[in-house]
Amino acid sequence: MPAKILLADDDPMLQKLIANTLKLEHHEVIVAVNGQEALDLIRSEKPDLVILDIMMPVINGFDVCTELRRHPETETLPVIMLSGLGQVQEKIMGLRAGADEYLTKPIDPRELLTRVEMLLERHRILRQSAVGKTGRVLSVLGAKGGVGVTTLAVNLAARLVQEKKNVILLEFRPDFGTVAVHFNLKPTASLAALRTLEPTAITEQMVNRLLVKTETGVRVLCGPQSAGEFGPFAPGLGGALLGRLVTMCDYVIVDLPPLLDEAAELVLKSSEQVFLVIEPELTSVVAAAHRLEQLAALSNTLTTRVIAVNRQGVMLLSLREIENRLGVVLLDVLPSAADAMSVAVQFGVPLTLSQSKHVYSEHVAELAKQLEQSKASALRSRSL
Repeated sequence: MPAKILLADDDPMLQKLIANTLKLEHHEVIVAVNGQEALDLIRSEKPDLVILDIMMPVINGFDVCTELRRHPETETLPVIMLSGLGQVQEKIMGLRAGADEYLTKPIDPRELLTRVEMLLERHRILRQSAVGKTGRVLSVLGAKGGVGVTTLAVNLAARLVQEKKNVILLEFRPDFGTVAVHFNLKPTASLAALRTLEPTAITEQMVNRLLVKTETGVRVLCGPQSAGEFGPFAPGLGGALLGRLVTMCDYVIVDLPPLLDEAAELVLKSSEQVFLVIEPELTSVVAAAHRLEQLAALSNTLTTRVIAVNRQGVMLLSLREIENRLGVVLLDVLPSAADAMSVAVQFGVPLTLSQSKHVYSEHVAELAKQLEQSKASALRSRSL
């Protein structure tokens, strides 16, 4: 739908190119030629989205974006940052200042329009969902592949259902995952059915047709189930899908692939928390250090908790060494449960349900308890 967009750039040629591109899609465009004018117009005109150049007179784009994020009325205003600077450090600075997207000049009008439309739609759906029931989004991500991400996501979802929570498990993977195997499912439809849809076409009715309710009570949206369905998702899919899912449950647990594309990054940006899963060995810890840097560059508001899964039963690195290398305190170390987990998968019942007294299950139960406590604390803070 048409939107009011503020363009802040002091280059007349670029102003004309971007303004004409946006007007062809019936957007209203307001132009500012320096950072101070941009701030003044944002306060008076209340645009739906801001396109912000970095190198501007009076106040640069970094400082404008930082100022916007300081005030409740503009802290969620979508911002696309433009720059002729192609260095990674400048992109990191822009994202840390609070920009939602970053484009490098020269601008491709088609890419600009795609990002504008994607960001407007994501913001509209999330804002719409905030009016009604809003579930919490928790993403589970591995430092690298094969560290037990899906196993944790499945068991945490099952445990939350035990606590009488309405839970949707989203397997946001471009190729085959194993969520269906964990629940002994043979789904006839998958996430791949949404691949060709525009964000506005992802309705609650459409999503409900794809969800499979397991015997445990967890509702599952599985990733692609055959090689013919494999392939990347459009960037806007994650945000639009989450915007629907959060109105349908208490928790959305997202099982993410180790390779993050733009669609997965947008899911992370919409997450309340991220559980970063590692193993207590050197290659995994080194990968985790890089992953933490990647997440920090992606968003300065993302809450990331690191969980070690001791699948081998032997800590090849001590807890202290892991924490010193990563510069964070581990949220938990999940114990080995290889034999019990194999039996649980064979019968399609998560370990937290089939053996609730197993030490692994007790650790997952504690994680679920902490999630509920953090939710209660957040609600108390809002009411003060």
